[in-house]
Amino acid sequence: MDLGLKGKTAIVTGATRGIGRAIADLFAEEGVNVAICARKPDEVAAVVKDLQARGVKAFGQAVDIADGAALQSFVKASAEALGGVDILVSNASALVQGARPEDWTAMLEVDILGAVNALEAARPFLETSAQRTGDAAVVLISS
Repeated sequence: MDLGLKGKTAIVTGATRGIGRAIADLFAEEGVNVAICARKPDEVAAVVKDLQARGVKAFGQAVDIADGAALQSFVKASAEALGGVDILVSNASALVQGARPEDWTAMLEVDILGAVNALEAARPFLETSAQRTGDAAVVLISS
């Protein structure tokens, strides 16, 4: 399949398994350079290695999405390592089920504020991309 994305750069949060991993893999298959983050450093390193084996540039860091400063630092480091950001996929989720106050807090901090913080950090890079190429994309995924 050719989605016309070859040479673009994408950031995918929560990308070491499940939907996020599938998205990162598809981007790599399409020739997209990919930055990923997730909680476990060993899983991030393994996915980065797999993505690089597909012939694209890949970058990754272990990040707690609920830590806004760490997430913003990751987005900036990704843009610097890969030469910008054309696509942001906010996929990370707290994967919490329940209705206790701490469940709601986890969902708010990761699912909602994580997406907000990722977008705010990526916005200048996305705007630059849009000015340079005519397009940029943000995808938000929620459970």
